[in-house]
Amino acid sequence: MSGGRKPRPTPNLSALTSPSNTGPSLLISGFTDTPQPAVEDVPVEQITPRATQPRRSFPEAALEQLAASIRTHGVLQPLAVLERPGGYDLIAGERRLRAAKRAGLTRVPVKVFKGLNEAQVRQLAAVENLQREDLNPVDETDAIMDILAAELALPREELSGRLERWKTLRMKDPALGRATEEERAQIARLEELFRSLSKGDWTSFVANRLPILRLPTDLLEAVRSGAVEYTKAVALRRLPEAERAALLAEAGTQSLQALRKEVARRTAALDAQSESDVTALWETLRSPAMKRRLEQLPENEQARARALLGELSGLLQGSPAPTKR
Repeated sequence: MSGGRKPRPTPNLSALTSPSNTGPSLLISGFTDTPQPAVEDVPVEQITPRATQPRRSFPEAALEQLAASIRTHGVLQPLAVLERPGGYDLIAGERRLRAAKRAGLTRVPVKVFKGLNEAQVRQLAAVENLQREDLNPVDETDAIMDILAAELALPREELSGRLERWKTLRMKDPALGRATEEERAQIARLEELFRSLSKGDWTSFVANRLPILRLPTDLLEAVRSGAVEYTKAVALRRLPEAERAALLAEAGTQSLQALRKEVARRTAALDAQSESDVTALWETLRSPAMKRRLEQLPENEQARARALLGELSGLLQGSPAPTKR
């Protein structure tokens, strides 16, 4: 057996892009048949990337490598575009478009879709991008979430909460005896989708992949660019931004176990420092010098200072002093 990289499972997307026995899937809602786009060569200046492209990270070295390949072999896989008056909106293939421009091409092959609404464009973009070998974990998770939102007919902003609730329901009640009919239907559809996507169990996706989308911006971009693995980014999330910046630069050469130990050590040190700072502040406030300074204040400032000290004492002891109205 070779020591090479294990081949990535190929998603079976027919369930997402073909009509079913009960009518078209939500992915092609509004079509009477699966769309069959024409393939044409179009000028690159007529293609406009969309702001909501699922793929967002384009490492410079990889882009130059693709440009070199395009100079030799051309664009082997057509881009996907939506026809509009005067040009085309890009659905999928922004990296190929950028590399083609860098390689000096003036025209590129594209699959031209017509008459799609915004929801259908986003769904097709997600499906197209999900099949890329080099898609990073952040954009892959985003693409899967776009597909799930479309197929389950849910707004994207509500989807994470629903998935987590269904996961808790499944874990506590595997037979779904306490679930509503609608919940059982949605979970059944969810399981069907993950079988088609070849992405394993949906509860594992909820537990292990959804947290990626909650990462702070610096860690999210590091995962997108390939600078750090997402499991390491999740470990680094425990640290404040200033602390994790230096550790982020070293994370690529550390094992996950070593990184977690270092994060735990730094977190403990920060907690100890915080406790020390609070103790020092408390001792300062109780010192004779501070008492003398308080007595030297004008009467109105003394009253205000005593009220603030009383409120602080109450907060630290778990019983905040009442605020005067």
